[in-house]
Amino acid sequence: MSEPKVLFEDHGEIAVIKLNRPEKRNALDPETVLLFNDLSEKAKDKKYKSVVISGNGGAFCAGADLTPGDAESMGWKSVEEALNEGYHIGLNNLIQMDKAVIAAVEGPCAGIGCAYLLSSDIVLMSKSAFMQVGFSRIGLIPDGGTNWLLPRVVGYQNAFRIAAEAKRVMSDECKSLGLCSEIYEDGTTLEKAMELAKHYADLAPNSVLNTKRLMREGFDKSYFDNLKDEASTQENLVGSRDNIEGVTAFMEKRKPNFTGE
Repeated sequence: MSEPKVLFEDHGEIAVIKLNRPEKRNALDPETVLLFNDLSEKAKDKKYKSVVISGNGGAFCAGADLTPGDAESMGWKSVEEALNEGYHIGLNNLIQMDKAVIAAVEGPCAGIGCAYLLSSDIVLMSKSAFMQVGFSRIGLIPDGGTNWLLPRVVGYQNAFRIAAEAKRVMSDECKSLGLCSEIYEDGTTLEKAMELAKHYADLAPNSVLNTKRLMREGFDKSYFDNLKDEASTQENLVGSRDNIEGVTAFMEKRKPNFTGE
């Protein structure tokens, strides 16, 4: 019996989701997309304090599996339906996840696979990893939210050239542009991502959640609206059990034990 096209690993407080089509460089067919959607929903469980996404076989994701040739043969009535009722669900799960999502990227990250990278909160890449928004080579536009996310990370001109020219952006350039935060030796990014995920699992959950929320929502809000949201959020957190525990642990010079309360 063959393995599922997406794997879910329970590491206590850390959920790991792995694309598992190494023979296709983890290209996304309908079954893979829907399974990722289900497993990213599963990762929302409060028991998990951080999430790691990766791909098996030395590749992160080669984008959509173009083998079938059209949306209907891929299981949807149209490309628009495939995006709205397929891909967008899992991508929104990453964006809205109430915890840190860490992408461990080895090898190629191409096409709509770039949207999964961009929807993560932290990206770690291997030395030989690269991303390529290659839609222009096949007469299409970037999708999966890439047109919104990429300019916000690298600026309009860089984003436009990366997309329009279908540039292969290697890991060192990704880091200089802010597309990834760290680069590691090939074959070690998942291990490093797990170490970082453990660190995030030890942080105060409500602090991480609300920091992510305020920064994500800040893309669409004015400075003044975000400032007010900061104030009301801080009001809710001051005096919480985790706030008291953090202050007490600091005074006692010990590691805090946060519970999310």
